[in-house]
Amino acid sequence: MIKVNDIKQYEDYIIEKRRDIHMHPEPGFKEFRTSKMIKEELLKFGYSVEDGIGVTGLIGTIVGNKEGKTVLLRADIDALYMQEENDVPYKSLNDGLMHSCGHDTHTSMLLGAAKYFGDNKDKINGTLKLVFQSAEEGPMPGGGSFVVEGGHLDDCDAVFGLHITTKFKRGTVHIKKGPAMAAPDEFKIEVVGTGTHASAPQTGNDPVVTASQIILALQNIISRNINPNSPAVISVCTINGGSAFNILPEKVNLGGTIRTLDKEVRLHIFKRMEETVRHISEMNGCKSELEIIKAYPPLINNHAMSDFVVGVAQEVIGKENVIILDEPSMGGEDFAYYLEKKPGSFFWLGGREPKLDTVYYNHNPKFDIDESSLLIGTAMHINIVTEFLK
Repeated sequence: MIKVNDIKQYEDYIIEKRRDIHMHPEPGFKEFRTSKMIKEELLKFGYSVEDGIGVTGLIGTIVGNKEGKTVLLRADIDALYMQEENDVPYKSLNDGLMHSCGHDTHTSMLLGAAKYFGDNKDKINGTLKLVFQSAEEGPMPGGGSFVVEGGHLDDCDAVFGLHITTKFKRGTVHIKKGPAMAAPDEFKIEVVGTGTHASAPQTGNDPVVTASQIILALQNIISRNINPNSPAVISVCTINGGSAFNILPEKVNLGGTIRTLDKEVRLHIFKRMEETVRHISEMNGCKSELEIIKAYPPLINNHAMSDFVVGVAQEVIGKENVIILDEPSMGGEDFAYYLEKKPGSFFWLGGREPKLDTVYYNHNPKFDIDESSLLIGTAMHINIVTEFLK
């Protein structure tokens, strides 16, 4: 087993690459500078590279000293549309863009592993594929779909990924076996009525009242149509309509998200939403249109592969620092596409400086990580590969 201190010489490289990527964030399917840099590094390390996967994604492949299995590791490379509020030397130089989810660290940690295996090809008893994936944050269908649909997993025996978070402190690994993350679907509803003077509502068809009834009825789907043992969420997050205090508008627009961990529950909610929106609108003399924008499927970790990751993590950082989670996250992650295709596991890497007074979680404009956690992530990548290929 390769310990963190055994790869200490790679830490400066990993941090340097992380800061460079952080200063030059790029959104989904537009990560051209990032992709170019990664390709140059992989070629320098002796990997064969296939690029243009999902526009800007790429895969580096290296064959070891023996015939054997093929293992795949994945990092995402895209940033978010967000203005950074940190005052650090490596602050984003691109206005309105920020690596506020940690993908800069994912990329640099995987580059660290790439460099290690380029230097230690004899440690690979099989074939290693490294995916640097575009557009995990969208737009839909996300970059992971192009990796899977392009057949790049067909020769793989297992797939693994990690996500850094300031929710957990540095030096820890957290994993949820089985259903681990939700399908993060989006919906849009337009309710169209007949506008009129607010003093005479009987002369029109009120889309505001209709939209209000729809919002309340959608919550009944969760409380009365879904088994309480199957976690699911419907949240209406936007309401837009009307222009004056004394005018009933012609239309109201709603938007929000559906979160599910089970495929059948997901499809049932889609069906009940369509029925709910249509019938309430008809009852009030309005017309409506429901658009469900399917996102990633639920992320389901393979139990055996998760046990394997737990064993690796316990050797790398100690049993006391490896936490088996009881509850899934209702956040979404397009590594779910990979896990639908091949056995594997996705886990969380703690990235918070333990003594921080205020914690800014992922997707916050002040999100930042303790860079000493990066070498741990690279050590996890390296040991997952060497142990799995044994």
